[in-house]
Amino acid sequence: MRCFIGLDLSISEKLALDSWRQQALPEVLPRQNTSQSQLPPQLRSKNAKKRHQQNFQNNTPATPYAVPAANFHITLCFVGDINHRQHEALIDALDNVNSSPFSLTLDGTGLWGGPKILFSAPSSPPSELMSLAKLSRKAARSAGIEVENREYKPHVTLVRKATATLPLPLYSPNVEVNASAFHLFESVSSPQGVSYPIRHSWALKHAMSVREKLRRGITDE
Repeated sequence: MRCFIGLDLSISEKLALDSWRQQALPEVLPRQNTSQSQLPPQLRSKNAKKRHQQNFQNNTPATPYAVPAANFHITLCFVGDINHRQHEALIDALDNVNSSPFSLTLDGTGLWGGPKILFSAPSSPPSELMSLAKLSRKAARSAGIEVENREYKPHVTLVRKATATLPLPLYSPNVEVNASAFHLFESVSSPQGVSYPIRHSWALKHAMSVREKLRRGITDE
């Protein structure tokens, strides 16, 4: 299975971010693949090969498309393809990860030319988020999984096949995200696109005494 560790956004947070994207990037539309998904597999394959050849011959860039709001998430650690043994070891390792709930604000955007994505990100990532990402990588490595060593940059992917020709957003987002749990997601591909079902979850809990929680009016529910 192909997996990653990450944070999910609530429905209201996803809708708020999607609403901003539709207003700030009106030219970016959802990927149109419904008609193709209804074709027999052999015809879909032929059509895809034909489109690829035409784009190569005409040097036509791929059209940017909006990521479905249901897929919005913040990756903590990309795990990749793992076997059953690594999967079980990873769950055991993540069972021992302790971190507090936190909030962040998605108030910036950027464009990465390598993966060709446009994303939203917090201008000031909270320390709890950065620590949780570090702990997630450590858990993956303890499960015998090789993970990237590059600098962690939290973000939500909004547009794929994005290039420098894509117009900049008309204004910046301002979406608050509240993290109360982290998850192990699976990346599942189908003719209708990619989905990220959650396979396991861990609650984020305040690391303080019961007396201190009561004094501050904090609950972990």
